Amino acid sequence: MEKIKNSHNATIKYNTYKLSIFENRYGEAFDFLIFSIVSMTDVALCTVTLFSDDKSYVIATNDDSIEKIWPFDKQFDQISSDDYEIETAHEASALDVKFSTAFPITDSHNVIIGSLNIFDTKERILTPENKIYLDKSIQQLNRWVRIKEKEQRLTNQDHLFEFADDLIGIFSLDGKFIKINPAFEKTLGWESEEFMEANFIDFVFDEDKQETLNAMSTLNKGERIQNFTNRYLTKSNTIKWIEWTCSSDLDLNVAYTIGRDVTEYVQKEKLLRKSELKFRKVFENISGILSVLDLDGNFIEVNKAGLIASGFSEEEMSTSSLYDLIDPIRHNRIEFFLSEIKKQGYAAGEMEIIKKDGEQSTWYFMCSLDEDQNGNKQIFSNVIDITERKRIDEELRKAKEDAEEAYLAKSEFVANMSHEIRTPLNGIIGFTELALGTNLDDTQRQYLEIINQSGISLYSIINDILDFSKMEKNHMKLDIDKIDVEEVISEAFNIVSYSANKKGLEMLIDIDQTAPRYIWADGMRLKQIFVNLLSNALKFTEKGEIKLYVKVLDDLGDSRLKMRFGVRDTGIGIHIDKQQEIFNAFSQEDASITKRFGGTGLGLTISNKLLALSDSALELESEQGKGSNFFFDIDFDTEKEEFKMELDGIKSVLIVDDNDNNRMILRRMLEIKGIAVTEVNSGLQAVLTMMEKTKFDVIIMDYHMPVMDGIETIRKIKDLNKNAPFIVLYSSSDDETLQEACEELEVDNRLVKPIRMNLMYKVLSKLKNDSKIEEEAIEIEEKQSDVIKYGVTILVAEDNPVNMFLTKSYLKELIPNCNIIEASNGEEAVEQFKKQSLDLILMDIRMPQLNGIDATLLIRSLEKDIEIPIIALTAGSLPGEKEKCVQAGMNDFLAKPLLKLTLATMLKKWIGKE
Repeated sequence: MEKIKNSHNATIKYNTYKLSIFENRYGEAFDFLIFSIVSMTDVALCTVTLFSDDKSYVIATNDDSIEKIWPFDKQFDQISSDDYEIETAHEASALDVKFSTAFPITDSHNVIIGSLNIFDTKERILTPENKIYLDKSIQQLNRWVRIKEKEQRLTNQDHLFEFADDLIGIFSLDGKFIKINPAFEKTLGWESEEFMEANFIDFVFDEDKQETLNAMSTLNKGERIQNFTNRYLTKSNTIKWIEWTCSSDLDLNVAYTIGRDVTEYVQKEKLLRKSELKFRKVFENISGILSVLDLDGNFIEVNKAGLIASGFSEEEMSTSSLYDLIDPIRHNRIEFFLSEIKKQGYAAGEMEIIKKDGEQSTWYFMCSLDEDQNGNKQIFSNVIDITERKRIDEELRKAKEDAEEAYLAKSEFVANMSHEIRTPLNGIIGFTELALGTNLDDTQRQYLEIINQSGISLYSIINDILDFSKMEKNHMKLDIDKIDVEEVISEAFNIVSYSANKKGLEMLIDIDQTAPRYIWADGMRLKQIFVNLLSNALKFTEKGEIKLYVKVLDDLGDSRLKMRFGVRDTGIGIHIDKQQEIFNAFSQEDASITKRFGGTGLGLTISNKLLALSDSALELESEQGKGSNFFFDIDFDTEKEEFKMELDGIKSVLIVDDNDNNRMILRRMLEIKGIAVTEVNSGLQAVLTMMEKTKFDVIIMDYHMPVMDGIETIRKIKDLNKNAPFIVLYSSSDDETLQEACEELEVDNRLVKPIRMNLMYKVLSKLKNDSKIEEEAIEIEEKQSDVIKYGVTILVAEDNPVNMFLTKSYLKELIPNCNIIEASNGEEAVEQFKKQSLDLILMDIRMPQLNGIDATLLIRSLEKDIEIPIIALTAGSLPGEKEKCVQAGMNDFLAKPLLKLTLATMLKKWIGKE
């Protein structure tokens, strides 16, 4: 409603405004005429109305009570000015009207613009005299309207003259100004009086005066001048370009002129010409090939470089098109190019062109759609001759292929050689391992241990070289899965335990209590890095300790953590100048190191390449003579899980260990579970502590301590009638010596160092239940006999007699009642499968006649209801070999040289339960 009200008010204001305009323009002249008509014709009411939009406005009346604004009757649009009388434009409701009529008022174009209206209170007919008078009155009204229109036009023209931005003026044909508008002063800066006192030509720039005089001569002949441009000096001593249109009146000896300031346009035009000239110079002199074509591919212009490159002359190119430079079999590509540039406005690519001498070249083109000065579409093309580059690229591609073939040949050679080396190694390591399990004198045992360790060292070197070869070829990929962090670390320690025990070093695992139990990672590769770092630390550490630690650095949200893994040792350390060099392949700190400590120098390089797959890298902190700290940081998806062993019955524990770090790690493990810890660093302090009659639920005793070892300390404590349960910490090399002493002292619980948190909790949780921990759960070496109690039939497919004999020997020791079927190649393996009912197949990969992978495929195709486990036996040296085994249908993978422990684990995994 408010909007309607506002709109209505605005309409009233507008109508009132229009009325006031009409009254001001015509009211005074019309008023006298109205009263004359009333007097002469004796009518009651006479009015003059003018029409505008949809309203009629009463401009003059002899009765001021009449409404001044009335709705406009549309019928007047159809009335010709020839009609004498029309209907009145409004009503006279205040009168008792008996007679009314109206007469049209017209403008200079004879268009009705209003009416003269008369009303009377008595019936009457206009007399001839009345009509003559009214006719003369109408004629007078029309004259006044025309006069007012002319006055209005003159006023408008004066406004135009005064306020126009163009220069409008009248000057005599002898060059004197008669009248000028203010735009002269505004544009040129001179005062109006200065223009009027001077001659027209005085303001013209000297260089243009003659041309201007010539134009004046043209005007003097009565001819018209259009778009004549000359320069004028301004009062500020600048130049203005004015474009004139003039006509002359020879009778009055004057000229009428209108001029426009085109200075900006002229300057832009100059800049454009300058730019075009510059472009032309660039176009002709640039070393690149430039050309302009029409939309049909015809050449409009080609620069000098293009003519030289193609061999054609300018005349020849002007009559040529793309179709003349390109082989007809490729003409469809031209059509596609032209279509594409019309559609997209841009196109780029390569084209094979034929030069004038018939030689073929490869050009790379970049084209865009453009317009010439007349607005015609054209194609601007920039071309580079890439013939030589293509030739070099082809040579490089060929060289790359040759290099890759050579590299592949080298990789296959290394893999094949390593396979051939591993085959006899399998026999050396396997049979020395079997021999060490028999009754030997000390000299025989020493010799066999040396042979066994030498074989293992050679095996390690071959593995390093193969891993490095795979990484160079980018065949290494990560297999991400959920893994137990402590389990992987423990397995890495198990691998290096022999060397650690031999040196008598303290081996520690230090896992941050905030670290998750599980992470998503490639467990095998992570373990390989740990083994490399631990082996490196063992190699350069003669005394002290080696610690593998795990820290949580940052919580990234959504169970994702940034974690640090590191190995810190107390070895010889590395000089700061050599700390970067050691990460290079085949490098060690100096040449003498290689001879003294051995190794390939590939361990750190391989670890770094593996870490690079996870966007990480090894870092080093080291001081010569004090030890080294190798570490790396990786972001992992994680899963926390508490160890669920109940330890409520254990309130206090005494830790007896001479190693500060080991005590700290043990304390942290126990305090997590709320157990009070007392720690001492020697057997003597332990005895003194126990003499104070302090009661402990458990005593954790290190076996290796100076002065008084763990067993001797236990004896002293038991002599004091202290019956607290003991847990003995020891190294696996002490097993035989320790076992007898523990049986004598009735110590049933032993843990192999480095201590694993979950095994420590497992031992503690069972102590209060008086149950002994199964030895295979807490010791590194499991009993390797009687792995499987029931009879099984195993097919061994192996072409090497030594490896066949070794595998059979292992199987007979692990499964005494095992039925072993032999096959010397893949074909025999398939035949035996058809004849025998098998529980497991051990399948060598590389065999004559039919290899292990093809044999597996055949066996899988013959199976009906039950899938027999097939385990691959291979060096695993060729890239992708393990993946091929899995794709062929094999269930698992055993790497050569075959070890008794790994075979036992595999047998348990696949046929260990009835």
